[in-house]
Order: sequence, then C-alpha cells, then structure tokens
Amino acid sequence: MISNDRAKILLELDKETKEKHYILPNPNEVLSIELIALNEHFQNEIFNLDINRKYMSFSKRTFQSRVQQTIILRRLDFEGGHRNPEISFVPKNLDDNILDLMKKYENVKFDKETHIHFYIDGYGEKWAFPVKEFDLFNTNSLFEQAKEFCKYCNIKDIPEFTQKDLLCMA
Repeated sequence: MISNDRAKILLELDKETKEKHYILPNPNEVLSIELIALNEHFQNEIFNLDINRKYMSFSKRTFQSRVQQTIILRRLDFEGGHRNPEISFVPKNLDDNILDLMKKYENVKFDKETHIHFYIDGYGEKWAFPVKEFDLFNTNSLFEQAKEFCKYCNIKDIPEFTQKDLLCMA
C-alpha cells in the first residue's frame, strides 16, 4: 500500500514509453507497456500501462496504470461491471472531491457502464466512478481511447498505435 499523496505524485509524474510504436491487442489479448519516469528521483519506480481485451465482447476493454508491478493507480473499464464498497473509514490526505464522489457512489453498482477506478489508500482500487464525472473518454475508437489514457497518465511523446488486423478495430 502507498499513501494517497504518493499515489497522486506517481500518477502525475511525466513518463515516457520505452518504445515509440505498439500494436494494439486483438480481443483475448493484453498489451503491457513499460513506462519510465522522466523525473530522475523516480527512475527506480516500475510503471506499466496495460491495455486488456481479454473479454468475449468486442467493446469491453480495460486500460490501467500500475506502479510497483501490482498497485493500480487508475483502471478504466469500458462496459464493465462493478460494485463500490461502503465507506468504512476516510483515509488520510484524501482529496475532498474524491471523498464527495465516494459518498455519492457508495454501494453503487455499475452494470455494463464505463467507469474509472481510483487508488485510495486502504481500499486499493475498489472505488470507481462514472467517467462522466470527469468528462473523459467520449470516444468508441480503441486508438483514441489508448491515446487519451496515455495523456491522462501523463505519458509524454505518445507512442504510435497500429492494429494487427481488422479485429483490433472493434
């Protein structure tokens, strides 16, 4: 576990990809992209951006930003299902806007709805909120979603994304 302050710093760090070109995954595939922090004080941190299409649905997919291999800072689920927990405690140094969203979406179930998970100290990535709360990801294009998520995660010099075949476009 990491603090909310640390999670915010890690998400907001400028990062770059190791490669400048990636092939987007087809359905039933995952792409994991290694990221490098541009700030020399964070060069030893391990960052990844994952594009997961391991679903039977062509439109269901997940993008996530990870640190230290297993800590998910943000996870964006397109057409996914999820139920938020009850608020059992209020973590230290939690942004007031996030606390307000937790109160608004406590015990709310998302069913085939696009939502974004936030790392919250003590909860991990168990809390999710509709993307409409952030005016994010208003496109159905996998290419544009990948680029937007890179920008959202502060990846500079966004890599080029191409497809393997026509299945990738769905």
